[in-house]
Amino acid sequence: MEAKRPGYGNPSMRVRFSSPIPSSGHYVSPTPSHSPSTPDEDNILPPSHLPSPVSFVLGAPSPIGAQTSGDLHQGTFSPTENVLPSLDAQKMVCATCWGTVFSTQSFHTAWLAKSAPRRLKSAGLLYITPTWAEVQHSIDSMQCSWCGFVSRMIMDSYLWETPPPADRTFQLRFRFSQRDTVDDSSGDTGPYAPSVNADSATYIFLAVDNKPDFKFCVHTTEGDPSARYIPQREVLVDVNSATAYNLVNNCISRCIRHKFCPAPHPTPLPTRVIDCIDPDWPRLLVNLEVKEEKYVALSYVWGCKEQPHCTTQTNLQSYVENIPLEYIPKTILDALTVTRALGLRYLWVDAFCIIQDSEEDKAREIRQIRRIFHGAYTTIIAASADTVYDGFLHERNPPEPPATTLPFYCLDGVLGTMDVRMGQHAPANPIDERAWCLEEHVLSPRRLIYSSHTLQYECQTMHVNVNGAPNFVSPKNGIPYLPYSIFLSQLEISPGSNTTKDSHTIWDSILTAYTRRTVTKARDRLNALAGVAEQFQRVWPDSKYVAGLWDHHFPGCLLWNNTGGSQCYVRPEKSLAPSWSWASINGEVTTDFLEDINEGILCDRDSILVDIIAANSINPYGSVKFGSLIIDTILQPALWHPGSAMLFDVDTSSLPDWVPSEQDKIGDVMPDTLEPESEDVREVKLAVMRDTGYSLHGLVLITATDPDPSTEYQDLTFRRVGFFKVRTSDRPELAQWIQSSSQHIKLV
Repeated sequence: MEAKRPGYGNPSMRVRFSSPIPSSGHYVSPTPSHSPSTPDEDNILPPSHLPSPVSFVLGAPSPIGAQTSGDLHQGTFSPTENVLPSLDAQKMVCATCWGTVFSTQSFHTAWLAKSAPRRLKSAGLLYITPTWAEVQHSIDSMQCSWCGFVSRMIMDSYLWETPPPADRTFQLRFRFSQRDTVDDSSGDTGPYAPSVNADSATYIFLAVDNKPDFKFCVHTTEGDPSARYIPQREVLVDVNSATAYNLVNNCISRCIRHKFCPAPHPTPLPTRVIDCIDPDWPRLLVNLEVKEEKYVALSYVWGCKEQPHCTTQTNLQSYVENIPLEYIPKTILDALTVTRALGLRYLWVDAFCIIQDSEEDKAREIRQIRRIFHGAYTTIIAASADTVYDGFLHERNPPEPPATTLPFYCLDGVLGTMDVRMGQHAPANPIDERAWCLEEHVLSPRRLIYSSHTLQYECQTMHVNVNGAPNFVSPKNGIPYLPYSIFLSQLEISPGSNTTKDSHTIWDSILTAYTRRTVTKARDRLNALAGVAEQFQRVWPDSKYVAGLWDHHFPGCLLWNNTGGSQCYVRPEKSLAPSWSWASINGEVTTDFLEDINEGILCDRDSILVDIIAANSINPYGSVKFGSLIIDTILQPALWHPGSAMLFDVDTSSLPDWVPSEQDKIGDVMPDTLEPESEDVREVKLAVMRDTGYSLHGLVLITATDPDPSTEYQDLTFRRVGFFKVRTSDRPELAQWIQSSSQHIKLV
């Protein structure tokens, strides 16, 4: 027969079990070495006084002693009669589990191990399960939640695809662990990333046959007797309630005490903000007097190329009087609601606060993005909204998969329930795909993240679900973040210091996260990162930002590469940036940084000359009209087969009946863009730029279609098309390349 394996993971997954065998109901268990008497004991019991673990056998035909070594007591007793049993809770488990694992004494042994170190193998409840067939019988005939939970864990522990023998039993260790709220007032949670474990948490650890244990998050419902012991709740689903706003204010109060978080204070208002003091009569305020107030910024997905009622030169004056409510999309209306609920009056949102049909105004306001989000009291991140018309204050669905509900025996004998679920990442959100929103996120001192599953709060010190729910907190791709030394820009960073190296790594990670996202308009590839670049400029004041690269990173920063796969796109029809800049292509890129960005570099940095013309002089960090780079580098001819991304020696093509093959290749190419599939190989030039000791790295170049007409570069003007690696450890003769003379070339 088939039965569900409830508890964690995909609830739709099923496993085929052996034929059911009735449970014998016999077991062996000792008397615990410690019997708690008051509810407060769980808060004061030190690890050195933890009770020794209970050890017994479920489903044994006759009494036996403990089966493991260590600090375990042995003995026999009759099934324990639970105090004040709840029929509903009792029905959650089978009679065998109810009389043993969930007996008062056994359960309290597992609970009172909550302060023990995780590696302490003698802590908690140790027992032998009934046979596999008996466990399946309890699942099928009695819908025992614990047997189903344990059954799934056994299968996962052994990575089994088929069930074990029907008579197989297993040793299981069961214990709780509990962590108090981190005291983050000192900021000691770390300056390099917000802590996702700042709030208290309750866990269950389960291990099968001394294998690595599984960790499960535990929560309960308000009003349940177990709530006195388990402070964690399910994630908040009503994000537009008084409770939600109280929780937000509590988070902000904590944030004010953080050492690495700037305290909220009035800052100069942006050029324009929406005044929402009257919910029925929002209007545009033009800040002509450089007024200082607290304001909120909105980060959201447009989901469309244009908004029909955004601010233009035509309607600007009328919007100063009033913006009709029917003109305001749902996401922006929801942001107005949140702004008022926080007790604030002003909201900045790009569609209404930037004149959308004025290129001059857009350039000027984009130049102010860093200041706008950095100075905001908080930023509302409408993460769950696919478009500006969706809104984000709707009630969320309960998270999936559903938790497993199990009995919980309180220390005073009252029976409650607990909900158990394996820890999971926060779900992905539409906003995670939008390039503009990354800088709006990392530049903001406080973020209210209206995620698809709940409301989260994030600052420089912590990233939490607002109600402290311990699950679904951190997104799978990580949290985009600027460490305090860069966010606050208050440290003197000397060349060669650890902070300098850290800032290189942070820029690299920001660049990778940013290029993974998309922009609606291709020309914004550089514009949407301009605010972050300006913030880094405050850390690197002596460096120059050129088309997405920093001149103090040259020449190593030229060795970026497309990550390939789904992130490799066709070449843009219109040039977005010079070919040597990552901004010239779409898709995710990574850099070829080693311990030092210029480690192993063969090129002379002093020989590099860069010429850049910004698209708009107002914003030197934005898009560019033109860019060229002159560099001294070693050039080697090679053959490239675009279809296989392999490199070959130029001499191989002269062999009779030669066809490209893995055997003849000398290296691999990571193309910048999708090249037309072709059986024909093409000759390219390899700019050899780095020697790692076992491989050579560099750029794949082709002759530019419009070479420089000057005599010096007429035949030496190239366009980048990819990144290559040649393993000299496999082909030692290629190591001789680095003995060649450098050539003076131009890249466009």
